[in-house]
Amino acid sequence: MTDARLDDTALAALISSKICHDLAGQIGAINNGLELLEEENDEDTRFYALELIQNSAKAAWAQLDFNRLAFGVSSSLGALVPVQHIEQVARRYLENGKRRLHWQANVPEIEKEHARLLMALLGVSINALPAGGDYYLGLSASKTRAGRSRFKLIILCRGRAARVPEGVAEVFAGDTTRTIDGRLVIAYYATRLATEASLKLSALKEGEDILFTLEPR
Repeated sequence: MTDARLDDTALAALISSKICHDLAGQIGAINNGLELLEEENDEDTRFYALELIQNSAKAAWAQLDFNRLAFGVSSSLGALVPVQHIEQVARRYLENGKRRLHWQANVPEIEKEHARLLMALLGVSINALPAGGDYYLGLSASKTRAGRSRFKLIILCRGRAARVPEGVAEVFAGDTTRTIDGRLVIAYYATRLATEASLKLSALKEGEDILFTLEPR
């Protein structure tokens, strides 16, 4: 844990720890499945082990894809990222039996910095529905007369026990008294990206729903 005003080295260290933590469970499950295959001859147990390996490998791949787009350089994608590709990565990362993503976009591609911000905000919003539910994501992008990009993103979270993850609203608001740890590092990273892009973030409760927004300052 460290102060909210992180330098680049501290931020990189926290993100690295977060990436390792998020992948540890899936990789551990793959290892457990391989051990079962080595030790067991029972057909049902071996079938369970293969299923465990398959499901865990898919989850690990989805997490890696998310990490690459949210934190990586992604040089192979170019300066503009196809929205269809972002949606595919987002769905693999977020959707499971209890979480559903509803996607709406008005453009076929967005700038890489905006793609990175979208994934970071999705990584924050996933914790707004601990019991699962629906995530309604809408993004719009356009150019001003001066040729500058205008980007807006909303993620509305609807489900039982919906809540703004602890500390997120304060980090988005620039509260420097908040201690940044693994739970808040993506929110802090998103604020850094937003500031560099002249955008602002917010998270608030609207009735029973949680609304995350990213919009021009």
